[in-house]
Amino acid sequence: MKIIEEGFLERNKKVLIISIIIMFLSIVLGGVISYSVSGNEGLVTESFKNISANKTSDHNDTISKVTALGLFTHNLIADMVVMLCGLFFSFISVILVLYNGIGIGIPFGSDFTYACTSILPHGIIEYLASAVSLAIAFNITKIEIKVIKKRKIKNLFKDYKTELKDILVLFFVVIILLLVAAIIESHITPWIVINYYGL
Repeated sequence: MKIIEEGFLERNKKVLIISIIIMFLSIVLGGVISYSVSGNEGLVTESFKNISANKTSDHNDTISKVTALGLFTHNLIADMVVMLCGLFFSFISVILVLYNGIGIGIPFGSDFTYACTSILPHGIIEYLASAVSLAIAFNITKIEIKVIKKRKIKNLFKDYKTELKDILVLFFVVIILLLVAAIIESHITPWIVINYYGL
């Protein structure tokens, strides 16, 4: 049985591009809002430098306590909520991604150095997974609209086999991206922060 149907990229290109644009613009918006309020003061970076200068104990334990499994589970649940909200015509999905994106952008506007060292290494992959989750929500909405127009749900799996397979493939992409991001966030990001700030 063929999992990836022919023309997969062509069918999903538009929703993926729209989803990535929504995520990217919301991150930029968060950064702009934060920068206009704080002026990129770099308070977190300053705090880390002070901790490093006045270090009396080892802070490595506090920074590296997060586990890959915990991060993966948390992010997967958040992305699954975005996907499932495709059943509500993706309005809630878009709002969740916008909210998340703005929240991600805020550290970049207020402390660019901190954001680059502690968020960027895993963030690119993690937020791409969020964009793919939004694309899944859009695909669920497309199927839902077709079902409503036809007023026929009887042969859902037969009539929309290709679309449902596309959703499944995109879901596996989300899982792989989140696994990679969780490993980076739990093992590589703390190492970068500890070494960059001398903690």
